[in-house]
Amino acid sequence: MRFKKKYFVLMRSNLNTMKQKSFFFYFMLAFLLLGTNALQANERTLSGVIRNDKKHPISYAIVKLTALNKQVLTNEQGEFQFQEVAYGRYQLEVNSMEIKSFGVFVDYKSGRDFFVLTAESSAATHLDEMIIRVQNEKRKIETGGYAVQVIEPQHLAMQSIQTNELLDRTAGVKIRQDGGLGSRVNYNINGLSGRSIKIFIDGIPAENYGSSFSLNSIPPALIERIEVYKGVVPIYLSQDALGGAINVVLKQKIKNSLNLSGSYGSFNTHQYNVNGSFREDNGFTVNANGFFNYSDNDYRVYGKHIRMVDENAKVTNPKNGARRFHDAYKSYGGKVDFGFTDVKWADKFLIGGVISGYTKEIQHGSTMEKVYGNRLAKRDSYISTLTYAKKNVGISGLAVNIDASYSDLTRQVIDTVATMYDWSGKPIRDSEGNIAKYNTGAEVAAQKTLEKNRDKIAALRANIAYEFVENNVLSVNYFFNKFKRDISDELQPVSLQKLVNTRDLEKDIVSFSYENRALNQKLRTTLFYKMYHQKAISNEPYKDEQKPLVGDLYKVNRITKRTSFNGYGISMSYRLFDQFYFLGSVEKAIRLPDETELFGSNADNLLPSFGLNPEESTNFNIGFNSGVFYFRDHGISLNATFFQRDVKGMIREALDSRGVFTQYENLDDVLSKGVDVEFNYSYKERLNVSLSVSKFDVLFNKKYNKDGAVYNYYKTQIRNEPSFKYNANLSYVFKNVIDKGDRLGVNYNVYYVEKFLRNWSNVGGKNLDEIPTQSPHDIGLSYEFSGGKMSLSLNAKNIFNQRIYDNFGLQKPGRAFYGKVTYSIF
Repeated sequence: MRFKKKYFVLMRSNLNTMKQKSFFFYFMLAFLLLGTNALQANERTLSGVIRNDKKHPISYAIVKLTALNKQVLTNEQGEFQFQEVAYGRYQLEVNSMEIKSFGVFVDYKSGRDFFVLTAESSAATHLDEMIIRVQNEKRKIETGGYAVQVIEPQHLAMQSIQTNELLDRTAGVKIRQDGGLGSRVNYNINGLSGRSIKIFIDGIPAENYGSSFSLNSIPPALIERIEVYKGVVPIYLSQDALGGAINVVLKQKIKNSLNLSGSYGSFNTHQYNVNGSFREDNGFTVNANGFFNYSDNDYRVYGKHIRMVDENAKVTNPKNGARRFHDAYKSYGGKVDFGFTDVKWADKFLIGGVISGYTKEIQHGSTMEKVYGNRLAKRDSYISTLTYAKKNVGISGLAVNIDASYSDLTRQVIDTVATMYDWSGKPIRDSEGNIAKYNTGAEVAAQKTLEKNRDKIAALRANIAYEFVENNVLSVNYFFNKFKRDISDELQPVSLQKLVNTRDLEKDIVSFSYENRALNQKLRTTLFYKMYHQKAISNEPYKDEQKPLVGDLYKVNRITKRTSFNGYGISMSYRLFDQFYFLGSVEKAIRLPDETELFGSNADNLLPSFGLNPEESTNFNIGFNSGVFYFRDHGISLNATFFQRDVKGMIREALDSRGVFTQYENLDDVLSKGVDVEFNYSYKERLNVSLSVSKFDVLFNKKYNKDGAVYNYYKTQIRNEPSFKYNANLSYVFKNVIDKGDRLGVNYNVYYVEKFLRNWSNVGGKNLDEIPTQSPHDIGLSYEFSGGKMSLSLNAKNIFNQRIYDNFGLQKPGRAFYGKVTYSIF
């Protein structure tokens, strides 16, 4: 009864806040329903596909609807669409270098009509090379005014390469990974890292999917494109990103397809994935993909931290290092969406579900000082999703997008064995043969634990955009996220388990933007304003030492924290001439601490930091995007961006004195500035050379402490942070090697990171703990059979077996070999 009364008082005290949040949702929902009902009966989508006489799709053909004087380009699958077309008889004219131009009459009688048009191949298809220039989705995004890079992994998907490896090759992006497959990953963009960088999957925050369905496990074969925003992030992504965002767009092709792939390699690494899509003529669509990953991660590690202890307690460092023995990783996942696409009442209406999970052995803590032999983490995720998108809702120029999801995520830490291990993989024994044990009964925890964290997350993102005058668009975006974590441990006393032990986090962000395209669409300007609100609640059970014998031995300490901030900014792009754009953006950005930073994570040896304050930053970007410029058979592009981030209260992960746990902290003032440059060269669409260079200084920028003394760290690089990297990639494609239409590709990649310090540069005197310069080299070979249905690839990574290190000196895998087979059933 007491609980219900408290709950009622809390609900009543927050009634006004809830009404404000509900207003945005119900307003958008009402707008959507009214607009849908107002659709005119004669508005339809006329669609179809263009194929040649060999049934191959014709990409980027010009399709003209002569009666209405409209024309569109076909997409990569040869498909085309005309919006708002009344039923009737129409003539279509089709032009392309691949086929002979033709005209055809079609009788458009139903919204389910989908016209399959077959054309005769032209003589142009026998030319060795054709160049087709088109403003595709990648180009549109990259020239929109934001500092953004779009990665399209279609050709790389044949290789045995991870999604995080693709990102690590991108200018301005540094992937900080603790070890091999499945290890913890930290994303760094332009010197800002951690949760300042937001990760999205199809525009939905990745944390809502759980860590088992993440960039660490999703293979490139399932990805359509990756959008990397550096600094300013468009409002449709909603979240409170401070240093940038990565949005992974999964494949959702509107055609019938089914693709399989599998790879095997070093450290007993298996990776398999499947993706497919199906669409009926009436618009019914199913998209599905799944994956399975496994690795022993038993690569060798070296260094002063690799110690072995004999029965006389003598410690030695083996010259040949040691093999990791408790680091196996297994993950699986599947995602299915079904609904309707390109029908009169919706461009997209999909209901979906995600099931994923993983099991991860834990080899050590935040450093390699202390080794574990039994600690284990498990995670399971169950997610349901809903997506609705429609252009021209009710009136021309009005677009609505709604994404909703509910997640049920379970994480468990298993730490019940107190045996001490060294890097030999065997328990430590004394001179009498007895196994050494920790006196806590566990390897890490203060006592044995089977702790389970059950996270429940409800999220809603709604966006309305209205082009009220040509080239002028107003948008409003509302994002709501409700997080609740229940914590239980069956090894805890029964009286303690009965107490409320939860962490709650509620966040909502309202954003407005105005976009204008002027000067014959050469100048594109976007103004935006964001309002942030967050409430965090932590219920912490504790033992009442004052009354050990009478009354309730355990009690609950309830802590509530509310936060409100505003942010704003502007992004601009100007097309100086064809294929050359000047880009600039500036923003006052806010980043609220998230559940992991506030509440910690036992599975990751991460302590809670409930007192964290939000980060604030002034972000500035200016640069240019040029190309591709073609000179006969040569293509060249060059992109460069200068950036500056002035961050107040930066949230950073710090290592404890024992080197076992980490905990997030606020740094008063940090200045990050630098430049990204990317150069690409191609010859006859066969030879490709790319080079990306990033130089960024991340400096502690507060001069005086509260006593007026100068900080020792002032103007020094913050600890555990690299400042210079580059990536160079060379690839060449041989055509018609064994059979007409086949492709043999070779590629070579060099990755370089300059040495950096694990601690502050003026702490510890000489012989500072240094993360050395590293430059692993990778080489690959791929063969695609004629017809494009099957491909084989071989990849050798870190071929010179360099010792590669990252976060706080954790060692990553050495030389490794992988093979992969990809097959398209249809």
